[in-house]
Amino acid sequence: MRRLIRHIDPWSVLKLSLLLFLCLWVIVMIAGVIVWTVATSTGTIDKIESMVNTLLGQSNFRFNGDFLFRQMGIIGMILTLAMTAATTVMAVVFNLISDIIGGVWITVIEEETARPVSGSPSPPTLL
Repeated sequence: MRRLIRHIDPWSVLKLSLLLFLCLWVIVMIAGVIVWTVATSTGTIDKIESMVNTLLGQSNFRFNGDFLFRQMGIIGMILTLAMTAATTVMAVVFNLISDIIGGVWITVIEEETARPVSGSPSPPTLL
């Protein structure tokens, strides 16, 4: 079966992409907290700080976890809004190009979901 896609609703794309990118932002923030907690509890952060102090000849280099988390959140939110806007603009551009070329044909294959099994016993009949 062939279908023609001529129009994608930008409002629907905006809502869907905003929800998708917000979920991805939350996942990245939670993963960042988990990685930071594990790295702190295993002493990896202290080892990296001492290695940087040794390499640069400093004695006061420290990671500020609160500052890094805040910056990661702000940058992630900016990227979320930018990707949502970009996705919505792509939907509008698709609609404009679709008006010129007439749409995009896609082929959809329909498969039977309930196929009879050969050799299976017939259901019992009630008398």
